[in-house]
Amino acid sequence: MAEDRTSYEERAEIIAKRLLSKIYAMESKALEAKMDALRNQDKLEEQIKLLARQREELEQKYNELVNASEEQWSNVSDDFENLINSINSDKQAFYERTQGWLNELNTKIADLEEKARNSSQEIRSSVQSQLEGLREQRERLQKNLVDMQEESGDRWQSFKTNLDEGINTMKTNINKVYNKYFHRSKDTSSE
Repeated sequence: MAEDRTSYEERAEIIAKRLLSKIYAMESKALEAKMDALRNQDKLEEQIKLLARQREELEQKYNELVNASEEQWSNVSDDFENLINSINSDKQAFYERTQGWLNELNTKIADLEEKARNSSQEIRSSVQSQLEGLREQRERLQKNLVDMQEESGDRWQSFKTNLDEGINTMKTNINKVYNKYFHRSKDTSSE
């Protein structure tokens, strides 16, 4: 009977340690997601402040336009038109679409991190450096997106082009990591 108990306790210890390992991994993933959410919250607060400034400026320019004398009207209407062009809806639509892509890329990076944690040490080591590069690239793109909001005219179009290229490069890099490390391992495990 004592032998059965000892054997059972040994198996229980192994099971408990495996479960604890999984719980720690899930807990760290949740903490990372929380940190990412807090960073994104700060960026959203910056965006809200920018939109408030734009709203105030638009209201001011509109009031100036409505209250302008005939002599002032031409200059005031030009100022109003320039402001409208800098706040145009194309820019906002691009911002929202790009932020959506960045959020999607965050999810894919988190998935790659989880897959790496559950892989062999060799794969984990290889993927970690690539994940670090992807995280840095994501942060640069997020900063550029915030910076783009403050630009107008041709300058914001330049940001748009660079962001589009950066997003496409990042998507390609993420797909390469998936294909190199995780699709191959699925194929060999099913043989």
